[in-house]
Amino acid sequence: MAKPSLKQFRETAEACGGVVSRIATALGVNRKTIYDWCNKNDEYQAVLDEYKGKMLDECLKVARITALGIPILDKNNKVIGWKERPDGQMLRYFISTLGKKEGYGESIDITSKGESVKPDPVVIEVIDRRDQIIKPKEE
Repeated sequence: MAKPSLKQFRETAEACGGVVSRIATALGVNRKTIYDWCNKNDEYQAVLDEYKGKMLDECLKVARITALGIPILDKNNKVIGWKERPDGQMLRYFISTLGKKEGYGESIDITSKGESVKPDPVVIEVIDRRDQIIKPKEE
């Protein structure tokens, strides 16, 4: 098949939910051809990027629910149980990625303090900012 118009490509992508394999099958080409079209034309690439963004949004919605769980609330909106318990691994992931600017996460800051790094033994200082986080007072 000849390269479709941008309008036809967008309509096919919409019908296939942005899945490249399905788009290729619908247009009678292989996946590589789809990627070639996108590499040569930013508008075709923008169509695929739009669907990747939509998929990411959907995944983040599910990940948020997975991380926070689904609580059972009483009449005062106090958690009294769980329909779905929070997932600790997903919580850690969100905190470490979304909370980097607040000092959360596991990163190592290596600096030479402006001096040249010599082949001599290099001392690496691990900076742990968790002690700088203000914790609420216990009631």
